[in-house]
Amino acid sequence: MKKGKCLLTIIIVFILQSTVIPLLFNGTTQPNLIGLAVILTALCHGQRIGIIAALMGGIGQDVVIGNFFGIHLLPYLIIALVCSKIGRSIERNQYVLILLLALGATELTLVLTCMVLWFSGQFIDSVVYLTYYTVPMLLYHGILALPVHFIISRLRREDTFSYGFMTYR
Repeated sequence: MKKGKCLLTIIIVFILQSTVIPLLFNGTTQPNLIGLAVILTALCHGQRIGIIAALMGGIGQDVVIGNFFGIHLLPYLIIALVCSKIGRSIERNQYVLILLLALGATELTLVLTCMVLWFSGQFIDSVVYLTYYTVPMLLYHGILALPVHFIISRLRREDTFSYGFMTYR
């Protein structure tokens, strides 16, 4: 991956998620750009890069939001593992499949977050939680999935791969 562009993309996503997005949306339902970036990074770039993105995104989001540690980290790690396994079998230009996988992974992230909250002892009504957050989150991620995929898929260095093996240039 292009390290400079990746670092700049991470900084831009964190700035958008922590400052710009809360200004545009109300406080309860807003798009989760960090989660969407983790999902699409794992789909596009594989398990190692997906796990790194999940660690950075989960720790960063837990620190920025100020909730207890792990509420985003654990679901992101599980989602990165699942999406990296699925991402091996899809091609780059299958946009409808990528959109559907991003929406499915978004729903799975919400279910896993609900489970983390429930196992940590928080009083939560899972049906109300999932009903209240699912529809807006799927709508936001449905709109943002393909533009974010376009940006994240361009971060791969295509010139370093030759017949499936890394070359040293």
